[in-house]
Amino acid sequence: MEMKNRPVQAANQDADSPDITPAAVIKPTPKKHRARVYMMRTGVNGFTENEILHYCRLSSARNYATELERRLDIRLERLDEPNGDGIGNHFRYRITCRADVIRVIQLVNHNAAAGGYIGLSQHEVNDILSLYPDAFHAT
Repeated sequence: MEMKNRPVQAANQDADSPDITPAAVIKPTPKKHRARVYMMRTGVNGFTENEILHYCRLSSARNYATELERRLDIRLERLDEPNGDGIGNHFRYRITCRADVIRVIQLVNHNAAAGGYIGLSQHEVNDILSLYPDAFHAT
């Protein structure tokens, strides 16, 4: 059976050189990156363990929040919140000040650069910082 070139393929091929253009490699963002960006984007309202599970497709948000505290030497506010079904409860975590948000942004962008995936743009950073007023300090 004879193989025929399709018109698109024939147009891309030169007689002298094969088509060896590398495909763009896009690394997927790790789950920690997705979780940390979500945590910051919730603003002063904070996030629950269930929200991390639902919106980021992750489990055990407590581990991600605790890791941030340990790694950056910050303290997240924890508010005990009952579940919607009335059975049990979850914590609502909240970043307590704008300085802590800046530290998380720096960590996210540092890890993105080291890991070879896309970090936060300046526009995204400005959007996140606008969620945390200058004088905001949770108690």
